[in-house]
Amino acid sequence: MVTTSTDENEGGVIMLSGYPFYLRGADPKALAEVADKNRVLLESIFSSQMKSFNRMGSSTIDGLAGTPVCDIVVELSPWPMTDETKGKMAIAGYEYKGVGSHTSQDEWFFGGEGKPGHLGRVVLHTVPEGSEFVRDMNAFVEYVKTHPNAFQRYNDVKVKGAVCMSKKSMEDGKLLGYKREKAEVCDKIKEEAIDWWTKRETKTKDT
Repeated sequence: MVTTSTDENEGGVIMLSGYPFYLRGADPKALAEVADKNRVLLESIFSSQMKSFNRMGSSTIDGLAGTPVCDIVVELSPWPMTDETKGKMAIAGYEYKGVGSHTSQDEWFFGGEGKPGHLGRVVLHTVPEGSEFVRDMNAFVEYVKTHPNAFQRYNDVKVKGAVCMSKKSMEDGKLLGYKREKAEVCDKIKEEAIDWWTKRETKTKDT
């Protein structure tokens, strides 16, 4: 069964295994407020150890379909954080999830005030200062924002995957199935984005 409602952007919402998928993207202002609140909290924990704070992923791109989770990546020096700092993170509501799947130098956490998959929820990646992961994520966001064709391709496959999975009879696994549906196109756009970013940086250095 497909459950839809109306969000702040007057766009439909599809439920995938209990997680809301916003067909026109979640409210950018609300997401920015979540990010700002977590920035302040993380600065109080890491202090000068935090070298950069960036949002990443689909929810960073206004109007792009997706879940309303706020994905964040911070660069730390030194990295990794100490057990004492992880204790402070736990007290602040960040649940340690181990090493991320994108790179071995990524300790990630679930946090925020929202329920899993809902507005207010945060997925936090912590990486060493200078990590290429940050470059890659920034490249992806900027490329999709500035290239309408990439935006449309990614949005289309996300919506198609979400709609397809929402029609499955089994409720469990719909979110994972959606992620598999979009993976190939996402990886292709990421390759394009890194190539574009690298060429742009090289050109800037040469001028």
